[in-house]
Amino acid sequence: MTDTQMPDLQATIEAVRDATARVEAAVARFRAERGLDALAAPSLLPGWTVGHVVTHLARNADGLRRVLVGARVEQQLLPYDSPQARVDDIEQGAARSTDTIVLDLVTADRHLEETIDDLPRRVWSFDIDLGRGGPAPATVVLAARLGELELHHADLGVDDGIDLLTDAQAGRLLAAIQHSYVRTRDVPPMTLQPTGAAPITIRGGGPAAPTVTGSHLELARWLSGRGAGGVRSDGPLPDLPPY
Repeated sequence: MTDTQMPDLQATIEAVRDATARVEAAVARFRAERGLDALAAPSLLPGWTVGHVVTHLARNADGLRRVLVGARVEQQLLPYDSPQARVDDIEQGAARSTDTIVLDLVTADRHLEETIDDLPRRVWSFDIDLGRGGPAPATVVLAARLGELELHHADLGVDDGIDLLTDAQAGRLLAAIQHSYVRTRDVPPMTLQPTGAAPITIRGGGPAAPTVTGSHLELARWLSGRGAGGVRSDGPLPDLPPY
């Protein structure tokens, strides 16, 4: 596999649906355990509450839906009006009540899911722009959303996050990270060797490039800047740009 390939379209859609359900269930459990002030608790992201992270996920769903709605009529629309508008929406949204924030996430998720399900297959090959890395086929929306869901699920800090993923789920996350993060950042050449799976060539690989080995989860965690535990390399571990 190369660093730009994506798995089967329907399988990726189902992976997004699965990750969405797990995030919503984690938030609902936290609400049930902590009560009306649950989302005011600090998340694992500096300066952000759980409510900030949940609101970000809701606005990200809205933004990606906007991109797909544009693609359907062959228009390139960015997810947000501006970087500042994105920040303002998250800050304002996080100040709402816990139950309002929870409902907002579920509503935004359903709207995105309906848009994905109704999208004609031809639209997935239309070039869209998420504001980083230049145009790419609309399938990148699925990779972007899956990465947001799985990684920010961990950032919520309400459960064990990505450590709860099965190897198959972690493999799908790793594929999403390749299609979004690796494609849009200056990641150095290397070969990823997931345990028990085919090697993944990054930026052409080559004999001079290191081979980085680990489980799907360990490689996904390392690429996303969440620790290098368990990852091994046959040379110096490559320096990665910020996620």
